[in-house]
Amino acid sequence: MKKDNWALGLGIASIVISVISIMLWLCKYEPITWTLLDTIMTMLSLIVAIISVLFAFNMFGLRKELKNEIEEKLKEISDRHVIHNADTIVYIEARLLHLATEMNNMEDIRLSICMMLDAAEKNRKKNDVDYIINQLKQLETRFGDKLFDDAFKRKLRLRMERIGVFSDSALLFLHHFTI
Repeated sequence: MKKDNWALGLGIASIVISVISIMLWLCKYEPITWTLLDTIMTMLSLIVAIISVLFAFNMFGLRKELKNEIEEKLKEISDRHVIHNADTIVYIEARLLHLATEMNNMEDIRLSICMMLDAAEKNRKKNDVDYIINQLKQLETRFGDKLFDDAFKRKLRLRMERIGVFSDSALLFLHHFTI
């Protein structure tokens, strides 16, 4: 018998033992006499067996509910962990973007912007998206087409479409920024 079904097996065994005891009690060689004590003991053993089976079924139902609740809590914790990591990534990439901008390293600038957009997709915070849009505005005025080539514009468009959470100022910039 499986480890999970021990209570169910115990309940079924108690019902079988109760039925066997009733059959043996009825099959005595002496004439059948229904004394009050015999009747009470038989009925009590049958009731205990039925209650133990019902308890086993109820216990398995509660176990499934508990398992589902634990899985929901783990998913919630996992989602919070992803959001926290995304917040951390936005912060780190903002620092790296500043460094790459000071060094005029176009590939690192592109990579930092893409990483920040990916993280903003996870945490869905308008403040982070606004910060990225403001950085794009500054980068556009500073580097122009040197930074925003067609391949980078396509990457930006794909990432922006996945985010979908923009403030009004960000929407105005995206409208004027031809991606």
